[in-house]
Amino acid sequence: MKKLITKSVVLTLLLALNLDAKDIKLPDSITIKNIAQNPEGIEYIKYDNTFLLSSLNAKPIVKVSANGEYKAFTHSEKYPLSTAGIQSDCKRNRLLVAGFNGNAIMDNDPKTKGISALRIYNIRTGALLEDINLSSLVPNANAYFANDLTVDKDGNVYITDWYANVIYKVDSDGKASLFWKNNTGKKGTPNGIDIDKDGNLLVSLVSVGKQGHYEGFGLVKIPTNNPKNAKLVDIKDTKFAGFDGLVVNKDGDIVGVSNDQKGAGGNMLIKLSTKDGWNSAKVTKSKSIKASTTVAVSKDNKNYVINQDFSDSNKTSWSIKRVEF
Repeated sequence: MKKLITKSVVLTLLLALNLDAKDIKLPDSITIKNIAQNPEGIEYIKYDNTFLLSSLNAKPIVKVSANGEYKAFTHSEKYPLSTAGIQSDCKRNRLLVAGFNGNAIMDNDPKTKGISALRIYNIRTGALLEDINLSSLVPNANAYFANDLTVDKDGNVYITDWYANVIYKVDSDGKASLFWKNNTGKKGTPNGIDIDKDGNLLVSLVSVGKQGHYEGFGLVKIPTNNPKNAKLVDIKDTKFAGFDGLVVNKDGDIVGVSNDQKGAGGNMLIKLSTKDGWNSAKVTKSKSIKASTTVAVSKDNKNYVINQDFSDSNKTSWSIKRVEF
């Protein structure tokens, strides 16, 4: 006698087997309750249709399902770190995480500079695989804040340090080096980062004043095979308000978050497009959003932002919102 297998059972089996659960549709909004996570980074994980959220509060990265259920995901660290940008590398079974010592750099003591680190986890189990110190590469920096990261086709990882004003590189063998130092003259330091189809890093430069608004911002293109040829992207469009985090989507456009709360840009999700390989760009879409830091793009090319409350780091309710232009 044949047994009928319901759709829900099939989906449960798919998740249990860590297969691509194609039939699970993400909702417009997901609410996460009862956790003081203070997330700065968000990443969509395609193999089980979930999101991962980092923690400025130095808690474990959490995995969030479509119904808002969450669980601590990362583990095995010897000491906690604040975490900002996170990047999946499913091809190599890795989760890449930008870690820094938030307590040290936010205590108003100039003698405590903190550290920057790349932490690499197993993307299926959350177990720590490697913990690589980066700040030792720039010993004379005033402070360190590993902010965001991306990975190229060969497995090399590039990590921005917002405070040290540099980009680090960790190759596929785990060797760390100083990849790029910002000498553009632009008022702003490396923050959000992603890579385009031609192997160019696209990096947001932004500086934030004491009043919480952007004092300077820009976008720089850096060839991974020749960082000395880095150049600022020409963006004359007045709708461009600078980026915190950014993602290169499946269409090759940049989608980025501006959280210049005091300035003209406000809190915006902005899409940039280019016709000349990122020598220049213009704003093709923009939309006001609640305060956020960055954006994740799902497998169907939809934009999801984590709503951020900069006034309360211990807030216990967070939401992930889909944003349609």
